[in-house]
Amino acid sequence: MEQKENRIGEHIPPTETDSQTERADRLLEFFILNKNLIITVTIAVTLVAAALVYLRQQRQSAEETANRLVSHAAASAQIGNWQQAIDGDGSLKGFREIIREYGSTPSGNFAKILIGDSFFALQQIDSALASYRSYSGKNPDLAASAKAGEAACLLRKNELSAAAPAFEKASETATNQALKALYLADAADAYSSLGELDKAVTLYKQVIRKYPGFTAAAKAEQSLLSLAGKTGNVDF
Repeated sequence: MEQKENRIGEHIPPTETDSQTERADRLLEFFILNKNLIITVTIAVTLVAAALVYLRQQRQSAEETANRLVSHAAASAQIGNWQQAIDGDGSLKGFREIIREYGSTPSGNFAKILIGDSFFALQQIDSALASYRSYSGKNPDLAASAKAGEAACLLRKNELSAAAPAFEKASETATNQALKALYLADAADAYSSLGELDKAVTLYKQVIRKYPGFTAAAKAEQSLLSLAGKTGNVDF
């Protein structure tokens, strides 16, 4: 009989230990005591996530608006209405206002280059230089364009020693092969004007060797030929 009772006892499910019960009680007690904090943290996390989604949507909306406004102002600049493109009018927001309101967007950043081009066309070189230098976008070809604009302004101010390396930097920054060739040829021109003919010849040859078939390469060949009388170097 005693043996039978033992076998029956073997089939009784194991009961929860005191240690497990205590842990469950402590967790329940913690939740009860800190439920307001837990609820607050949950709400805060939810609000942060919602805010991030909202900000992302706002940035996208701002970029779309900036892109549309820049396109309209750029159309005005393309037909030579430089001042209107800069300041706008009753029916058009100019680059200046677009930059003020949307300068942190990609299109607003692009407007900094376009307003620089407009100032340059109006012979307002210092304003153009400041505009080009204010570009802070991540697009390498636009960054190269801004640097080349800066170099052109320095060239116009007869600061050749600063213009030449700025053109070189523009060439290094660009990813478009035609732009790399163009800016490198411009750098060679600037060094030639400085009287640094060996440097100019070296860069002209780089343009010809690295970028054959581009307009800048043909220009570099002509420039080398024109310097041949001074350098005696016509080896392409």
